Amino acid sequence: MQDTFIDAYKNLIQFKGNSNFKTWITRIMMNNCFRKKEKSNFKNEVVQDIPDNSKPAFQRPDNDTYKIVESHEIRHIIETALEKIPEDYRLVFLLREMNELSVSETAGLLNITEANVKVRLNRSKAMLRSAIEKSYSPSDLFEFNAIYCDAMTEKVMSIVHSL
Repeated sequence: MQDTFIDAYKNLIQFKGNSNFKTWITRIMMNNCFRKKEKSNFKNEVVQDIPDNSKPAFQRPDNDTYKIVESHEIRHIIETALEKIPEDYRLVFLLREMNELSVSETAGLLNITEANVKVRLNRSKAMLRSAIEKSYSPSDLFEFNAIYCDAMTEKVMSIVHSL
């Protein structure tokens, strides 16, 4: 990632604006990855030095307030999207996903076949996804975790300043 930002900085004059800046910098990153993969020393690397107690890089803060707010926002997004899909599909989704009923229990409650429950569940998920995508972009829904970028930004900027 650092190499990508440095290469982008060095070659910024070559960016003509024919494509989106995001596309341009992503292409630089992919080329750097492909180049690194092709190096012989990278092919022979074996990952054995990861400790068993390692933690994911992007952990959420262990804060109850944060979890409550996030849960409320997600619930609101799903409820709003659920209101936009037909009732037959909404009922199947709610019974299967929210109330955790089995396929046979759902079929019995709605007087439909189990196959119909499966079809409606798949269609309801597709409709929900479509409804959510119309209202929200991925960046609205997924956290960027900018706090993890500080160390990288400092390192890249120190290299840029030394150029």
